[in-house]
Amino acid sequence: MSAFKMTCVCGDTMTVDAADRAGAVAQFKGMMDEKGIAAHMKEKHPGKPVISVADCHAMIEKQVVAA
Repeated sequence: MSAFKMTCVCGDTMTVDAADRAGAVAQFKGMMDEKGIAAHMKEKHPGKPVISVADCHAMIEKQVVAA
């Protein structure tokens, strides 16, 4: 297992342990479903519109790197 991280444009960094990058991406996508995205947006991006799951998952694909 290795640590992988993702940093949002707001500076919030999330970390997961996974066997590989693909596994980490899958974990992040699982965490950032409609409810996860809404909670993150409310806490870290107050007043901004909630982004779509598709847009969030596209960002995850680009942002995940080894920690």
